[in-house]
Amino acid sequence: MMRPTGRGVVVALVALCGFASARLFGARSLNAVVVPAACAFVVAALLVARVDRPRVVRGPPADGFPGDERRVSLAVEGDGAVVTVRDDLGSGLDGDATVRSVADGREARYDLVLRERGRHAVGPATVVASDPFGLWRRSFADVDSDEVTVYPAVVPLAIPPRALAAAVGAAGGRSEFEGVREYAPGDPLRDVNWKASAKRPDDYLVTTYAGDGTDGRLVVAVDVSEGGDPGLAAVAAASVVVACLDAGIDVGLRTPAGSLAPAGGVATRRRALELLADLDRASLASGKQESARVVVRADADGVALVVAGVERSADDVLREGPA
Repeated sequence: MMRPTGRGVVVALVALCGFASARLFGARSLNAVVVPAACAFVVAALLVARVDRPRVVRGPPADGFPGDERRVSLAVEGDGAVVTVRDDLGSGLDGDATVRSVADGREARYDLVLRERGRHAVGPATVVASDPFGLWRRSFADVDSDEVTVYPAVVPLAIPPRALAAAVGAAGGRSEFEGVREYAPGDPLRDVNWKASAKRPDDYLVTTYAGDGTDGRLVVAVDVSEGGDPGLAAVAAASVVVACLDAGIDVGLRTPAGSLAPAGGVATRRRALELLADLDRASLASGKQESARVVVRADADGVALVVAGVERSADDVLREGPA
């Protein structure tokens, strides 16, 4: 769409008024102003009309957490016209997404802030080409967009992750002696093997059992019933998952949107956070909850964590609470 700018309208009105005055009153001296203005207006229109449709190449922002800042790069490929590019941003993003550039492939950048959990669109862009005098403008709508995922916030746990895993495993019963290992902060004192530790004065050893929760595996299930807040549930679940992964515990996740088998590493962390970014109000099958070691439940009364069969408020497990 091509139209004159505010400046262009003023120039056109000046030219028209000048021509009218010269015709009525014979003030030929006005031609020194009127003719150049009219010529500039026409030439500018021709320049803008000849602008080819530009192509926008976007460097998409990386995924992150609420409050993170990201930089987006925009390169406009075209015939060298002066352009203004404005990206449409999803509702969970903040930023001044307007840049001025030249359509010759050079990059321009703007910053945005990730605000709300979820997947949000970056783009499509609107490109406005103008002439050097700023008298005419022509808009082009780009169709390509990118997506950025905002993970749920993560807060510290009030209890050590390994103590959480051990407590859960203890509730399931202990099958048989497996061995001993060095004591780690958060291990229950009842598991200290005092006889074996006496042989190593500088170290404490703890007894491990098959399936006692210290096997490095933990499954977290998330259930959001009617009236529950999926955002708070996502924060609670993400905090448990990330803390346990950072402690070297393999973590699995079950949500109404999908499941992950217990594993460790960066890929598991990213995929778990993506699932929790998509968490909505939906119930999880009871069978998937019963076999999980930790269940995060959100309902009209708030968010609770079921650990070792005992329901605890999220505020008791999360150091700063899920809000």
